Amino acid sequence: MTQRTTLVTGASRRIGRAIAEACLARGETVVAHRRSATSECAPFSAPVIDWCWDMTQPLPGLPAAQVTDVVLNASLFERGYAWGALGAAEVGDERERLERHLRVNLLAPWELVVRLHAQHPLRSVVMLLDTYLDRSFAGHAAYQVSRAAGAGMVRALAAELAPACVNAVAPGTVLPSVRDPAERAEQEEAIAARTVLGRMGSVDDVVQAVLYLRDAAYITGEILRVDGGRFKL
Repeated sequence: MTQRTTLVTGASRRIGRAIAEACLARGETVVAHRRSATSECAPFSAPVIDWCWDMTQPLPGLPAAQVTDVVLNASLFERGYAWGALGAAEVGDERERLERHLRVNLLAPWELVVRLHAQHPLRSVVMLLDTYLDRSFAGHAAYQVSRAAGAGMVRALAAELAPACVNAVAPGTVLPSVRDPAERAEQEEAIAARTVLGRMGSVDDVVQAVLYLRDAAYITGEILRVDGGRFKL
């Protein structure tokens, strides 16, 4: 087997960093993407190839390394207006928000993958989506629309880039959104109560799913929810 070189977008923290570290632990070469050279990034456990790109901007070029696998983790999430509450003054703001989400969550990863594959055929692509990709909530329209479009892109790229395998992982909540310990415990209990497995997920649950799909040779065009059965209840 040839040496794998995995490009992880949004690799400087949280889930992206954990995925990058898991690849390093396997002895792979990792291209670690972050938004800019000035953004803070703690040292990795082993050397990585640092690559910077602000995904709201045009793709400036490709990493020098010959990438074999891609994990599309970087994303944008902004709260917006509930569409039923939009007035003439807010429509422009919401349009700009939708354009930003589609740029970062859809168009930028699409262009990156297509250009990498044209340069040298990829083995696999795994995109991080969201378990809410097909459920809408007031004030989250731009994000939800971009995630639903991302699901369509995964299926389209699976057909376009074959025999490369293109899949997605759609995590549920695995990282608390609040810092106060008491509020965090309350939040985790509420989330756990809405899952079949009775617990909140972990970053490692997501990493395992990403690596499974990345290494699976006969799975493509699939979206794997990692949410403890949250929407099975």
